[in-house]
Amino acid sequence: MNDETNGGNAISRRGLLKTTGAAAGAVAAGGLLRSAKASPVGVPYFQRGRFAGGKLTVLYMQSGTYDEAARLLAPEFEKATGATVEVVAFPYQNLHDNAANDLITQTGAYDVMEVAFQWDGEFAPYLTPLDDYAKKDGISADAFIPNIWKLSGNWQDKRNGIPNANDAMGILYRTDLYKTAEVTVPKTWQAYNDNAKKLTANGVYGASWVGIGEQLQSSWLSRYWESGQPLCDKNWRPAFVNDAGVHAIQLLRDALPYTPPGMPGWDIPTDSNAVLTGEVAQAELWPSFIRADARNPSKSKIVDKWALTPFPGPSELSVWSVGIPQTSQQKDLAWEWIKSYTSPDNAKRFALQFGIGSPQLATWSDPELTSKYPEYPQILAAIEAGKPIWRIPQFQAAWDVLQKELEKTVYQNADPKTTLQGIADEWNKLLDQNPPTAPYVE
Repeated sequence: MNDETNGGNAISRRGLLKTTGAAAGAVAAGGLLRSAKASPVGVPYFQRGRFAGGKLTVLYMQSGTYDEAARLLAPEFEKATGATVEVVAFPYQNLHDNAANDLITQTGAYDVMEVAFQWDGEFAPYLTPLDDYAKKDGISADAFIPNIWKLSGNWQDKRNGIPNANDAMGILYRTDLYKTAEVTVPKTWQAYNDNAKKLTANGVYGASWVGIGEQLQSSWLSRYWESGQPLCDKNWRPAFVNDAGVHAIQLLRDALPYTPPGMPGWDIPTDSNAVLTGEVAQAELWPSFIRADARNPSKSKIVDKWALTPFPGPSELSVWSVGIPQTSQQKDLAWEWIKSYTSPDNAKRFALQFGIGSPQLATWSDPELTSKYPEYPQILAAIEAGKPIWRIPQFQAAWDVLQKELEKTVYQNADPKTTLQGIADEWNKLLDQNPPTAPYVE
């Protein structure tokens, strides 16, 4: 959406504090560490004395993927370096506030931090520049999906993170139920709704998405982008207060009768569990969080009965990088962790074991991976064509407004046009306070 490699204005310390709140739900690493003997060692050899006695605390999103990959790597890294690693994880809903609080207060609780690319403009002033580290170890754009390297961990032409994961949303659908209902893969969101009506029967529901606000936005955005219209004009002024914006809300409302009870309160794990237990016939989700588990007979009741397809409309992107807070006292050791966590070998291993979508281009044509994940070509195309959401410092405050207001109009029947105008008015206030310096591009 917006090319922020040339940047918007950095937000003030006071402004960043306004976007942070009390953190909750920390999950520290512990009993889930796996033996280094269980997998090939994914870290290079180090002179043990250099890092012996060091300790890293690394922060990841609690997702059963990115954080579990860190826990898998931790004992191997410890054996190779002589240092110790503590993995801390928060759900997406809490991760931003915990990380932002640590950065702005300069507490220094973390040596490595996983950063969603929409936070790049906000967090960049508090992260360690990595250009020299990357150059020294030969990490460059050549190995990465081009738009991902440009968008993630890069702010105002300075690299402060190495991309570790990316995804574009898709629809997981039950192939057996599609056959029974005589429906086909939807090419439009209206076709998705038409399918949902036919698929809702016998205790199975024809539609689902992650209902809570910060994920509901993704479903609305794709339905809006299906119209071909941009979210903002070139001057960053909201352009969605129109028939296309209202229609996107109505498409979600029309699908609600075919969703499971309580779906508006679902988070990512709940949506995924409904898929794995066979409760839904169509589900909107991030492929990285489901593709491995859905193929695992110990976790899935739908093995060999499903497929993945990209959204009918353009997908919002999910992109993550790992960076080093300036407060870390273990920057060289932290870099070795990042280098190991994002290595080509581990990119493939984490894709195989956890289903993580790697930013490294080679993984998407790797024969072992494409054999296991035949949807790879379609999902890669969706990533390459996906639309990034705002990466300017105003992101968190703007999206808080979007999320809360969408919930009111989709689930509580607030007037769609009035709701969209209210969102636009609040966005304009935020933009007037700190105007972006780069033009809006989608």
